[in-house]
Amino acid sequence: MHNFSYDFESVSPDLWIAKEDDWRDKLLKLNNQNQIPLLNSNASHNLSDGKLVRFRGMVQDMHNPEFYFEKFEVYNTATNEVKIKSGKYCDTAHILENEKINYTENLKSAQRQAMVVVSLPGLSEWAQAIEDNENRLNHLDQQPNTSKRLNSTNIKLKRSYDETEEDPDAMEVVDSVNGNKELRTEDIANSEPNVVSREHLLNFPLPDVPSKSCIVKIYDESENLKLNDMIEVVGFLSVDPSLSGEFQPEKNSFLEPECESEAETITHNPPPSLVPRIHAVYVKKLEHCNPLLKGEFDQEKVLQEANSAREHLLKALTELLLGDQLAAEYLICHLIASVYLRQDTLALGQFCLNLSNLPTKKYPNYAKQLYDIIKQFVTKSYYLPLTIENLNTMALLPKKDYDCNRLTSGILQLTKHTHLILDETKMEQGRLDSSGVNNITALGNMITTQRVEYDFKYYKMEFDSDIKVLLLSEGKSLLPSDYHIPLRPEESSLEIFDAIVEAATYYLKEDIMNTIRKYLTNLKLVKYTISEDLQFVEDDFIEMRSNSNTENPVTADDLHRLLVLARLVSLSRGHDTLNRECWDITRKMESERLERLKNRVASTL
Repeated sequence: MHNFSYDFESVSPDLWIAKEDDWRDKLLKLNNQNQIPLLNSNASHNLSDGKLVRFRGMVQDMHNPEFYFEKFEVYNTATNEVKIKSGKYCDTAHILENEKINYTENLKSAQRQAMVVVSLPGLSEWAQAIEDNENRLNHLDQQPNTSKRLNSTNIKLKRSYDETEEDPDAMEVVDSVNGNKELRTEDIANSEPNVVSREHLLNFPLPDVPSKSCIVKIYDESENLKLNDMIEVVGFLSVDPSLSGEFQPEKNSFLEPECESEAETITHNPPPSLVPRIHAVYVKKLEHCNPLLKGEFDQEKVLQEANSAREHLLKALTELLLGDQLAAEYLICHLIASVYLRQDTLALGQFCLNLSNLPTKKYPNYAKQLYDIIKQFVTKSYYLPLTIENLNTMALLPKKDYDCNRLTSGILQLTKHTHLILDETKMEQGRLDSSGVNNITALGNMITTQRVEYDFKYYKMEFDSDIKVLLLSEGKSLLPSDYHIPLRPEESSLEIFDAIVEAATYYLKEDIMNTIRKYLTNLKLVKYTISEDLQFVEDDFIEMRSNSNTENPVTADDLHRLLVLARLVSLSRGHDTLNRECWDITRKMESERLERLKNRVASTL
């Protein structure tokens, strides 16, 4: 059988362009893409310029379209030879010392879309470890640094940021293979680099979370990518150091009008050692990022295996919630929820859960300990303590920076199915300033509408989101929630919580954990259908209304809440439609929860 992986190991942009359709077909038929290096798991400085690579991440920002020469004529002054070259899938024109570009004839320009893609915000450590294990190409570490693999000359470029410490000689560069010289490298030796902070250039949504960033250049206008889409890109790596904005030649203001500021130039052209470029030959939108799920989605099999996984999860969560099985049932529904339909301002499937009455007097870090277990189940999550300082200082909403012409990211710029855990038990006395009030408002709006408002200074724009918010609090949360349930811990469990955490960790072996991880992702992908025979729902609703009083009337909102919960109760038990049994379980759960709310007392835990 033909070894496609060898082809992809050696293919160049020129070879790809010569038979583009053939290469694309081979790529789509490739069963195992692991031989194409994944930048998320391999350092870009161990890969050569022009190498075919992959990157998985979130579309964080979109730049203005770039113009480039799709075809241009090169004249060799020594041999008088004329040849046509392509500027597609590369950033610099590889021409020889005695070659010149003819700017008057046979010149074809085109445009490509440039966008910033960052590794998936909040990706769990277990998911990253599996990715690294499957995609880490150890032989790359033994290869020389990218820049050393280019033939050296007397011109030296300054090493960018922290990589200087790792390899002080690594930026001895410039002429590439066979004595080719790169455009835009003239006078680099004499240029004084501008200093822009690493944090500014990387611009990650979540603070203090390790991430990677790439500038991806898209040639196919039909891709129709949007901000915050999860994508996997296959394309040619471009890491020529001359692409850095620090090394852009100074313009003569009389001859060339200034079209962008120095800050913008550097921001849009960060050092490739820090932010590599990828010229995309294939882009795939991702429905999920769980590395345990391979191959085609089999709904029937997923539903058959659901009950077994649910039993493991219910057992673990009941123990962690101090023997409170009702709270564990609601937490399972929360973990598998997703927005399945939007109608006007309503996001159907939204399921914000508020667990209150947490035993913080006895266990001050209970909320964080609970999160530490939850993050081992889900693929993407972020824990945010709602302290006064955090609310007053953190940047939640993305904001347009017109000086640098880019979108400055915020914590709420997340991909769908990310779990956001808000810990109100850490809130202390203090005063919220205007930023804090705005952040509380932003969180409330996102919870109720599943939309995040981006600040473009002169106007606001809302973007759809699907972020699962879990509110952990002592009393009722100050933020809105769809389902509020006060915890009712068992006295015996309260005395031995540390031992429970240890026992749960021991019980949750790798195979059980992986079963739960697949279960939580798969149920978000199941197609749920509404049965035509729902007479029992209609009959029960009529009965509920007739039994209600004017002080606590049963409304259409109550029915909607019941149906959303019933959908998740059904899915969690392996049913893709609602039956009488699941409907009765749902009504019982809601009845118990509402009774608990009615009779709740001030926290003494």
